Amino acid sequence: MAGSWNVNAAQICFTNGVVERLSNVMEEDSVMDYPISNTTRVFPPLIFDVGNKGDHLMEQITKRVEQLEKNTQQIQTDVAVLTARSEHFATKADIEKVRAEQGVMRVEIMGELGALEQRIDKKFERMEDKFDKKFEKIDEKFERVDQRFNQLEDKIAAFNNSITWKIMLPTGLLVLAWFMQNIVLKMS
Repeated sequence: MAGSWNVNAAQICFTNGVVERLSNVMEEDSVMDYPISNTTRVFPPLIFDVGNKGDHLMEQITKRVEQLEKNTQQIQTDVAVLTARSEHFATKADIEKVRAEQGVMRVEIMGELGALEQRIDKKFERMEDKFDKKFEKIDEKFERVDQRFNQLEDKIAAFNNSITWKIMLPTGLLVLAWFMQNIVLKMS
């Protein structure tokens, strides 16, 4: 028979080749990359029974749907975790608020430091004044001590002069007179 098909061979060739190509085309994302032509594709009519091949496709689709459900559940879990975490994320407004608070705090700290510096400066000035007064008092005491030493030196000098004139000079004169007397007497 010219042009007649062997039923078993046609089933195997057509169903295996076309169905696999169709399922491969459905799985590939790159099919959308090709331009769609305006011509209608003509496939030979399915005259022959394809048997259990439809069940195989359904099993594949069922497995893919199950995998999609698992993936969807994992995605939902991940989204829930990210949503819970995102409640604690800082927004731009939060960051700007913190920056503004830091600026205010910095100004307050700088003001407090300036006031503290002024208080410390005043305390140092008061301490300096107290030390100056105490040093002045100590200087005055040293001057009084110097004056007393000078007075004591003057008294000692006066006493020395008085001893010299009152005791030493007459004693010296007596010794000289005695010496002269002994020499003159012996010489004579």
